[in-house]
Amino acid sequence: MFAVAVNAATPDPTPLLTYAASHQFPPVYAASAQYALKKRLTQITFDLSKDPPPETNCAQTLGAKRFATLFDDLGGVYSSMGDDAKAAEAYAKAVACNPRAEFLHAQLAAALLDMGRYKDARLETQRQLSLGRANFSVYTLITQLDFIENRWLEAVTDARLAVTEAPDDEQATYWQCFLWIAQKHLGTQEPVLVNRRIPGTWPTPILESLQGKITEAELVDAVDSERDGRRQREILTEALFYTGEKRLAEKRIDEATRYFTATTQLNVPYFIEHHLAMAELEELRHPMP
Repeated sequence: MFAVAVNAATPDPTPLLTYAASHQFPPVYAASAQYALKKRLTQITFDLSKDPPPETNCAQTLGAKRFATLFDDLGGVYSSMGDDAKAAEAYAKAVACNPRAEFLHAQLAAALLDMGRYKDARLETQRQLSLGRANFSVYTLITQLDFIENRWLEAVTDARLAVTEAPDDEQATYWQCFLWIAQKHLGTQEPVLVNRRIPGTWPTPILESLQGKITEAELVDAVDSERDGRRQREILTEALFYTGEKRLAEKRIDEATRYFTATTQLNVPYFIEHHLAMAELEELRHPMP
Protein backbone atom coordinates (compact mmCIF):
# COMPACT_ATOMS: atom_id res chain seq x y z
CA MET A 1 0.00 0.00 0.00
CA PHE A 2 1.36 3.40 -0.97
CA ALA A 3 1.78 6.03 1.70
CA VAL A 4 -0.17 9.20 0.94
CA ALA A 5 1.70 12.39 1.69
CA VAL A 6 -0.48 15.03 3.30
CA ASN A 7 0.86 18.54 3.20
CA ALA A 8 -0.03 20.72 6.13
CA ALA A 9 -2.05 23.75 5.19
CA THR A 10 0.15 26.79 4.66
CA PRO A 11 -0.57 29.38 7.35
CA ASP A 12 -2.15 32.61 6.11
CA PRO A 13 0.64 35.24 6.18
CA THR A 14 -1.83 38.14 6.44
CA PRO A 15 -4.88 36.93 8.39
CA LEU A 16 -6.13 40.43 9.21
CA LEU A 17 -6.29 41.30 5.52
CA THR A 18 -8.12 38.06 4.81
CA TYR A 19 -10.57 38.76 7.60
CA ALA A 20 -11.21 42.35 6.44
CA ALA A 21 -11.78 41.23 2.85
CA SER A 22 -14.25 38.52 3.83
CA HIS A 23 -16.51 40.54 6.11
CA GLN A 24 -19.37 42.92 5.50
CA PHE A 25 -20.01 45.56 8.12
CA PRO A 26 -23.01 47.79 8.82
CA PRO A 27 -22.83 51.41 7.62
CA VAL A 28 -20.44 53.63 9.56
CA TYR A 29 -23.28 56.04 10.21
CA ALA A 30 -26.67 54.55 10.96
CA ALA A 31 -29.66 56.46 9.60
CA SER A 32 -30.63 57.52 13.12
CA ALA A 33 -27.12 58.84 13.80
CA GLN A 34 -27.07 60.78 10.53
CA TYR A 35 -30.43 62.30 11.37
CA ALA A 36 -29.22 63.29 14.84
CA LEU A 37 -26.10 64.95 13.41
CA LYS A 38 -28.09 66.90 10.82
CA LYS A 39 -30.62 67.96 13.45
CA ARG A 40 -27.84 69.16 15.74
CA LEU A 41 -26.18 71.01 12.85
CA THR A 42 -29.43 72.80 12.04
CA GLN A 43 -29.91 73.82 15.68
CA ILE A 44 -26.37 75.21 16.08
CA THR A 45 -26.56 77.06 12.77
CA PHE A 46 -29.88 78.59 13.83
CA ASP A 47 -28.49 79.69 17.20
CA LEU A 48 -25.50 81.36 15.51
CA SER A 49 -27.70 83.13 12.95
CA LYS A 50 -30.18 84.31 15.59
CA ASP A 51 -27.45 85.99 17.64
CA PRO A 52 -24.41 86.17 15.37
CA PRO A 53 -20.93 86.69 16.84
CA PRO A 54 -18.84 89.64 15.63
CA GLU A 55 -16.52 89.12 12.67
CA THR A 56 -13.55 90.45 14.68
CA ASN A 57 -12.51 90.72 18.33
CA CYS A 58 -14.90 87.98 19.41
CA ALA A 59 -12.91 87.37 22.61
CA GLN A 60 -13.70 90.94 23.80
CA THR A 61 -17.40 90.52 23.14
CA LEU A 62 -20.05 89.97 25.78
CA GLY A 63 -21.03 86.31 25.44
CA ALA A 64 -17.68 85.28 23.92
CA LYS A 65 -17.59 81.98 25.83
CA ARG A 66 -21.09 81.10 24.64
CA PHE A 67 -20.01 81.74 21.05
CA ALA A 68 -16.91 79.60 21.61
CA THR A 69 -19.08 76.77 22.92
CA LEU A 70 -21.38 76.97 19.89
CA PHE A 71 -18.44 76.95 17.46
CA ASP A 72 -16.87 74.05 19.40
CA ASP A 73 -20.13 72.10 19.09
CA LEU A 74 -20.27 72.99 15.39
CA GLY A 75 -16.73 71.73 14.88
CA GLY A 76 -17.59 68.49 16.66
CA VAL A 77 -20.59 67.88 14.42
CA TYR A 78 -18.61 68.56 11.25
CA SER A 79 -15.79 66.33 12.50
CA SER A 80 -18.26 63.50 13.16
CA MET A 81 -19.64 63.99 9.65
CA GLY A 82 -16.13 63.71 8.18
CA ASP A 83 -15.98 67.35 6.98
CA ASP A 84 -12.54 68.25 8.34
CA ALA A 85 -12.31 71.60 6.51
CA LYS A 86 -15.51 72.94 8.06
CA ALA A 87 -14.51 71.47 11.41
CA ALA A 88 -11.19 73.33 11.30
CA GLU A 89 -12.97 76.56 10.36
CA ALA A 90 -15.40 76.18 13.26
CA TYR A 91 -12.63 75.38 15.77
CA ALA A 92 -10.60 78.39 14.58
CA LYS A 93 -13.62 80.61 15.29
CA ALA A 94 -14.02 78.97 18.71
CA VAL A 95 -10.38 79.74 19.50
CA ALA A 96 -10.87 83.35 18.39
CA CYS A 97 -13.72 83.67 20.90
CA ASN A 98 -11.94 81.88 23.76
CA PRO A 99 -8.18 81.77 23.08
CA ARG A 100 -7.35 80.65 26.63
CA ALA A 101 -9.27 77.37 26.27
CA GLU A 102 -6.48 74.82 25.72
CA PHE A 103 -8.81 72.08 24.52
CA LEU A 104 -10.00 74.26 21.63
CA HIS A 105 -6.45 74.62 20.34
CA ALA A 106 -6.09 70.84 20.48
CA GLN A 107 -9.37 70.42 18.55
CA LEU A 108 -8.15 72.86 15.91
CA ALA A 109 -4.76 71.13 15.59
CA ALA A 110 -6.48 67.74 15.24
CA ALA A 111 -8.74 69.05 12.46
CA LEU A 112 -5.76 70.58 10.65
CA LEU A 113 -3.90 67.27 10.94
CA ASP A 114 -6.89 65.38 9.53
CA MET A 115 -6.97 67.83 6.60
CA GLY A 116 -3.32 67.09 5.84
CA ARG A 117 -2.20 70.57 6.90
CA TYR A 118 0.66 69.17 8.93
CA LYS A 119 2.76 72.34 9.12
CA ASP A 120 -0.19 74.32 10.47
CA ALA A 121 -1.04 71.54 12.92
CA ARG A 122 2.54 71.45 14.22
CA LEU A 123 2.64 75.24 14.57
CA GLU A 124 -0.52 75.08 16.65
CA THR A 125 0.89 72.39 18.93
CA GLN A 126 4.26 74.13 19.24
CA ARG A 127 2.43 77.31 20.20
CA GLN A 128 0.74 75.47 23.04
CA LEU A 129 4.07 74.06 24.21
CA SER A 130 5.67 77.52 24.17
CA LEU A 131 2.83 78.85 26.31
CA GLY A 132 3.35 76.10 28.87
CA ARG A 133 0.12 74.34 27.90
CA ALA A 134 1.55 70.87 27.33
CA ASN A 135 -0.97 68.13 28.10
CA PHE A 136 -2.06 64.70 26.95
CA SER A 137 -3.89 66.00 23.85
CA VAL A 138 -0.90 68.06 22.73
CA TYR A 139 1.51 65.14 23.13
CA THR A 140 -0.77 62.79 21.18
CA LEU A 141 -1.03 65.29 18.33
CA ILE A 142 2.74 65.83 18.20
CA THR A 143 3.33 62.08 18.22
CA GLN A 144 1.02 61.66 15.23
CA LEU A 145 2.87 64.43 13.39
CA ASP A 146 6.21 62.78 14.27
CA PHE A 147 4.97 59.54 12.67
CA ILE A 148 3.76 61.31 9.55
CA GLU A 149 7.09 63.13 9.18
CA ASN A 150 9.26 60.11 10.16
CA ARG A 151 10.77 61.90 13.15
CA TRP A 152 11.44 58.73 15.09
CA LEU A 153 13.63 60.08 17.88
CA GLU A 154 11.06 62.78 18.62
CA ALA A 155 8.28 60.20 18.31
CA VAL A 156 9.83 58.10 21.08
CA THR A 157 10.02 61.09 23.40
CA ASP A 158 6.56 62.42 22.58
CA ALA A 159 4.84 59.02 22.70
CA ARG A 160 6.42 58.38 26.08
CA LEU A 161 4.99 61.68 27.33
CA ALA A 162 1.58 60.81 25.86
CA VAL A 163 1.58 57.48 27.70
CA THR A 164 2.63 59.15 30.95
CA GLU A 165 -0.03 61.86 30.71
CA ALA A 166 -2.86 59.59 29.51
CA PRO A 167 -5.91 59.88 31.79
CA ASP A 168 -6.50 56.11 31.93
CA ASP A 169 -4.75 52.82 31.17
CA GLU A 170 -6.78 52.10 28.03
CA GLN A 171 -5.76 55.35 26.34
CA ALA A 172 -2.21 54.90 27.57
CA THR A 173 -2.02 51.51 25.84
CA TYR A 174 -2.68 53.02 22.42
CA TRP A 175 0.29 55.32 22.88
CA GLN A 176 2.38 52.42 24.17
CA CYS A 177 1.78 50.98 20.68
CA PHE A 178 3.12 54.17 19.09
CA LEU A 179 6.07 54.10 21.49
CA TRP A 180 6.87 50.49 20.60
CA ILE A 181 6.69 51.11 16.84
CA ALA A 182 8.79 54.30 16.99
CA GLN A 183 11.57 52.41 18.76
CA LYS A 184 11.36 49.65 16.16
CA HIS A 185 11.86 52.26 13.43
CA LEU A 186 15.07 53.25 15.23
CA GLY A 187 16.26 49.65 15.14
CA THR A 188 15.69 48.90 18.83
CA GLN A 189 15.47 45.14 19.24
CA GLU A 190 13.63 45.20 22.57
CA PRO A 191 11.68 48.45 22.92
CA VAL A 192 11.03 49.70 26.44
CA LEU A 193 7.52 50.77 27.43
CA VAL A 194 6.39 53.17 30.13
CA ASN A 195 5.67 51.47 33.45
CA ARG A 196 1.86 51.63 33.41
CA ARG A 197 -0.75 48.96 33.97
CA ILE A 198 -1.77 47.17 30.78
CA PRO A 199 -5.52 46.46 30.89
CA GLY A 200 -6.98 43.06 30.09
CA THR A 201 -9.25 44.55 27.44
CA TRP A 202 -8.86 46.16 24.01
CA PRO A 203 -6.47 47.52 22.76
CA THR A 204 -4.09 45.22 24.66
CA PRO A 205 -4.26 42.50 21.94
CA ILE A 206 -2.78 45.01 19.48
CA LEU A 207 0.15 45.75 21.77
CA GLU A 208 0.69 42.04 22.44
CA SER A 209 0.69 41.38 18.69
CA LEU A 210 3.32 44.08 18.16
CA GLN A 211 5.41 42.51 20.93
CA GLY A 212 5.06 39.02 19.45
CA LYS A 213 3.21 37.74 22.53
CA ILE A 214 0.28 36.66 20.35
CA THR A 215 0.07 35.87 16.64
CA GLU A 216 -1.79 37.92 14.07
CA ALA A 217 -4.31 35.08 13.83
CA GLU A 218 -4.95 35.46 17.56
CA LEU A 219 -5.38 39.20 17.02
CA VAL A 220 -8.05 38.34 14.44
CA ASP A 221 -9.73 36.17 17.07
CA ALA A 222 -9.80 39.15 19.44
CA VAL A 223 -11.46 41.28 16.75
CA ASP A 224 -13.91 38.53 15.87
CA SER A 225 -14.95 38.13 19.50
CA GLU A 226 -16.57 41.58 19.37
CA ARG A 227 -20.26 41.03 18.73
CA ASP A 228 -21.29 44.59 17.89
CA GLY A 229 -20.78 45.09 14.15
CA ARG A 230 -20.01 48.80 14.33
CA ARG A 231 -17.51 48.37 17.13
CA GLN A 232 -15.94 45.41 15.35
CA ARG A 233 -15.37 47.60 12.30
CA GLU A 234 -13.66 50.19 14.50
CA ILE A 235 -11.29 47.82 16.29
CA LEU A 236 -10.45 46.10 13.01
CA THR A 237 -9.48 49.53 11.66
CA GLU A 238 -7.09 49.91 14.58
CA ALA A 239 -5.68 46.39 14.27
CA LEU A 240 -4.99 46.85 10.56
CA PHE A 241 -3.30 50.22 11.06
CA TYR A 242 -0.90 49.19 13.83
CA THR A 243 -0.06 45.96 12.00
CA GLY A 244 0.67 48.04 8.92
CA GLU A 245 2.99 50.20 11.01
CA LYS A 246 4.73 47.08 12.25
CA ARG A 247 5.26 45.91 8.65
CA LEU A 248 6.56 49.37 7.73
CA ALA A 249 9.08 49.31 10.59
CA GLU A 250 10.21 45.91 9.28
CA LYS A 251 10.71 47.43 5.79
CA ARG A 252 7.99 45.20 4.33
CA ILE A 253 6.66 48.05 2.25
CA ASP A 254 4.27 46.18 -0.03
CA GLU A 255 2.54 44.49 2.89
CA ALA A 256 2.40 47.75 4.86
CA THR A 257 0.72 49.41 1.89
CA ARG A 258 -1.92 46.67 1.79
CA TYR A 259 -2.65 47.05 5.50
CA PHE A 260 -2.95 50.83 5.28
CA THR A 261 -5.19 50.51 2.23
CA ALA A 262 -7.44 48.06 4.07
CA THR A 263 -7.54 50.48 7.02
CA THR A 264 -8.85 53.32 4.88
CA GLN A 265 -11.30 51.07 3.03
CA LEU A 266 -13.14 50.38 6.28
CA ASN A 267 -13.88 54.12 6.22
CA VAL A 268 -13.95 55.08 9.89
CA PRO A 269 -13.09 58.79 9.42
CA TYR A 270 -13.54 59.75 13.07
CA PHE A 271 -10.59 57.56 14.14
CA ILE A 272 -7.03 58.88 14.06
CA GLU A 273 -5.87 55.54 12.59
CA HIS A 274 -7.91 56.24 9.44
CA HIS A 275 -6.22 59.59 8.86
CA LEU A 276 -2.75 58.30 9.75
CA ALA A 277 -3.17 55.40 7.30
CA MET A 278 -4.09 57.92 4.59
CA ALA A 279 -1.00 59.95 5.45
CA GLU A 280 1.22 56.86 5.31
CA LEU A 281 -0.17 55.89 1.90
CA GLU A 282 0.52 59.39 0.60
CA GLU A 283 4.05 59.24 1.96
CA LEU A 284 4.64 55.83 0.39
CA ARG A 285 3.45 57.15 -2.98
CA HIS A 286 5.29 60.46 -2.72
CA PRO A 287 8.15 60.23 -0.19
CA MET A 288 8.98 63.49 1.55
CA PRO A 289 12.54 64.76 1.08
